[in-house]
Amino acid sequence: MQLAIRTFSLILVAVMAVAASGFQDANAAEQEYKPKVKVTSLLEAPLVGVEGKKVIIKHFELPPGFVGGKHFHPGPVFVYVLEGELTIDTKEGGRETILAGKLYKESIHGVMQARNLSTTDATKIVVFQVGDEGKPMMIKAE
Repeated sequence: MQLAIRTFSLILVAVMAVAASGFQDANAAEQEYKPKVKVTSLLEAPLVGVEGKKVIIKHFELPPGFVGGKHFHPGPVFVYVLEGELTIDTKEGGRETILAGKLYKESIHGVMQARNLSTTDATKIVVFQVGDEGKPMMIKAE
């Protein structure tokens, strides 16, 4: 009798494990795919001559269809588009597309979301930003 109970228990555990893994796979399939951004840090250093400030310069490659998270910056940010087009959506409902060879100046504390609307081409940008040492340079927004 105990052997039958033990066997039944093992079978029940195995069935639950298989069901749970199938449930996880189904949940993963329902989540939206978010392409990864390739980021290359070019410089992160104290801003010489300005106490308590730092500068960060990064190169980003946004894959086709990229949609970034909503965020804002507590300091100045300048974005230069090297290749492709960068589309910026603002909290106020505005949308601006910056073409290759153009510079975009972000509003300090302005909530924005970056996009690459192309379905075939990556967008390459260089971001230059200044902020306070020891504090975040980008803050997630709702």
